[in-house]
Amino acid sequence: MDQHISHDESKRRFFCTVNGLECSADYEIKDAAPLVMDLYRTFVHPDLRGKGLAELLLKSVSEYAAARGFTVRPSCSYAVVYYRRHPEHASVLVKGVDLENGGSCRLT
Repeated sequence: MDQHISHDESKRRFFCTVNGLECSADYEIKDAAPLVMDLYRTFVHPDLRGKGLAELLLKSVSEYAAARGFTVRPSCSYAVVYYRRHPEHASVLVKGVDLENGGSCRLT
């Protein structure tokens, strides 16, 4: 799917809108060296699921983190699955992250 992913740094979210429906990947910045992006929630509207949008969002997160020297903690269950499926982006993950047993998306 060819979809433009936007990033709102002030709201700490990557997002896209399709047919008026917003999909997003939300994160918090944790103070550490290097800075950690705690990816705590990924949301794709039910009508848009299965179209690869969550994957595009997480790819954008990974590219952003890599370009800035950040690391990513995948707290969201989908993010854990994404990084398990895409080892080519594993270099951005915090050391010691458990991709077999981690992740639980927050509803906030």
